[in-house]
Amino acid sequence: MKHIPQPYIVRLAATLVSAFLIVLALYYLKVVMVPLLFSVIFAVMIFPFCVRLEKWGVSKGLSAFLSVLLFTFMLGIIVYIIYIQVGVFADHIPDISAKLNTKINEFRNFIAQKFSLKRSEVGNRIQEELARLQNGSISVGSLTAISSFLINVFLVPLYIFFIIYYRHFFIEFFYKLFYASDRQVIDDTLTKMSLVIKGYLFGQLLDIVIIGSINSIALYFIGVSYPIILGFVISLLCIIPYLGMIVGSLIALLVAFMTTDTSWQPLTAFTALWVIHIIDSNILAPLIVGSRVSLNPLMAIFVLFLFGELWGLPGLFLALPLTAIVKVIFDIVPGLKAFGFLLGEPEKYHLKKHSYLYIKGLNRFVNRPKAAKIPIPDAPVVDDSAPKA
Repeated sequence: MKHIPQPYIVRLAATLVSAFLIVLALYYLKVVMVPLLFSVIFAVMIFPFCVRLEKWGVSKGLSAFLSVLLFTFMLGIIVYIIYIQVGVFADHIPDISAKLNTKINEFRNFIAQKFSLKRSEVGNRIQEELARLQNGSISVGSLTAISSFLINVFLVPLYIFFIIYYRHFFIEFFYKLFYASDRQVIDDTLTKMSLVIKGYLFGQLLDIVIIGSINSIALYFIGVSYPIILGFVISLLCIIPYLGMIVGSLIALLVAFMTTDTSWQPLTAFTALWVIHIIDSNILAPLIVGSRVSLNPLMAIFVLFLFGELWGLPGLFLALPLTAIVKVIFDIVPGLKAFGFLLGEPEKYHLKKHSYLYIKGLNRFVNRPKAAKIPIPDAPVVDDSAPKA
């Protein structure tokens, strides 16, 4: 049967409709997809350790079990440390909110005296929210989130174990699914996806640990309270291009203003954090993370907000790794290379003043050979004297 190619507009519409249906499915399957995707990413991260155990003579099942057990233990220690730091900060929230309440009252009184204005409803609303923070009330949504977290604590390690243990089974599944494609192309695609996850995530985690530690040390010597949790929260927020550092530095400025008695400490903390961020963005991050997958900052911000809207806090952690994997797939599939190009980082010539000249090939500074003129043959001579038929 002869294959009839579809028009471009039909293929584009089919791609957009498919993308919309995928996003819709991800929204409604949040409870199922989030732990599964975390498990896939964690499985790829601990897979090298599992392979090393197998080379030492340990059986496949025992290697997977020991790898998952060690990973769960280390992750539990990290979560426990974070829980302790958050608990210490939460215990002081009433004091911070009371001091913030006092500062807001002073500011409102100053504005009222200066401009002869009455207290607005917005100010009363702020007072109500601060009172709610002081009471420390827990909503039903918080209890639901806690129960879901506890379920995933047991579910994710189980997923990781079976993903590692059945890895060759899943590879054969991809062979059968894409039977028309070359197996070497499938192997190369899976290898690139694995390298993206390991390289990108390990680089990001290492960068977060280094910058979080430097931020914490700087805030500690400046005299800002809660330096550890603030330092690592700011380093996590810096994953969001541009906006993350702005929000993180403002949070640090607010906390420093609320917990210190001098004016130089908040300003010094704000300046130090920005200096650290500039050094990280221009020196440390390119060396640590590298250029395995460079995402467009605009697309990175977009997917962070998209996945945050779809899945909440877990979506913020999954957004960039999943987008990096999707970019690898787009770069391989011929019909989707344009979308992979859109997700990637622009080249240097795209950022120049007359970049459109480079794109169109009309740059006047480039000496292009002139096209040779094609001779036009003379029109044939019609003999009118010839007898007509």
